[in-house]
Amino acid sequence: MNLKMIIGKISLLAITLLFVFAQVENASAQMDEVMIIKQKASAAISPKAKPAPRKIDVVRRVSIVRVEKKSRKNYRKPIAASKQTRSIAPKPMVRRLEVPLMALQLRLMMVNKDGSESEVNPRATFTPDDRLRLSVKANQRGFLYIIRQQSPEADGEIIFPSKIVNNGNNLVSANYEYVLPTNCPKKIIPNRRDCALTLFPYQDAPQEFFTLIFSRDRLVGLPDDVKNTSVNVANLMSSGKMKSNALIDLIEDSKQDLVSQTGDTPFAVRIVNVNENDNEEIIETFVLNKVKK
Repeated sequence: MNLKMIIGKISLLAITLLFVFAQVENASAQMDEVMIIKQKASAAISPKAKPAPRKIDVVRRVSIVRVEKKSRKNYRKPIAASKQTRSIAPKPMVRRLEVPLMALQLRLMMVNKDGSESEVNPRATFTPDDRLRLSVKANQRGFLYIIRQQSPEADGEIIFPSKIVNNGNNLVSANYEYVLPTNCPKKIIPNRRDCALTLFPYQDAPQEFFTLIFSRDRLVGLPDDVKNTSVNVANLMSSGKMKSNALIDLIEDSKQDLVSQTGDTPFAVRIVNVNENDNEEIIETFVLNKVKK
């Protein structure tokens, strides 16, 4: 074997090794990125409210400062610059309102065999065979979204607005209880007990995550009115998907300060945003724990 052949084989081996090392390094980087996303999702998409040190009056009006955010549909974009003029940005929203602090109440209902409901503790443990309904009530008009996930890093299912609740609209009235799901079409769901949330199998999701978003303004990229969409089995409890990263961005953009207190019933949980300088929304995640049957 001559010297050129030896050098050629060594070069080929070196190139092969470099390619293998590059693939291993790339795979390692991808694994690191996945881990970072999981850690970020677990930190962001988790319960935020702390027990209130005192009872919060959710009827009393306070002075809040409106905060303009890019995630809102009423956000005013800067005026584009021309060749002759500099970019002119609109003045930021500095407007005070006398309104109650934003508050949102959650009750969890167990659906019995006859289709009736019994309120249960949201912190209880459930089995995949259980049938549940969510009851949500806000203390003022606003826009409600509910996102359901199998895990914090998984893409979420938008289960409110719903085609079978509030005529498909996500603008909710003050002090009105919205039960999800309800009024399922009998031709699609003949058994009233099945007009409920069916839980994921335990092996797929030992926990389930429900994130409630209550906002003073509509949000960009999420559905507001789905009443004109026909109802079928596939979309009965889904108005579309929401990427986990989009939910994380919303949470990180919020300066909310959440506290929890007992609501209208012993098991009801009321979440209040007590930050008067950023009282634009409530974004709270409820974790539903499960056991194998």
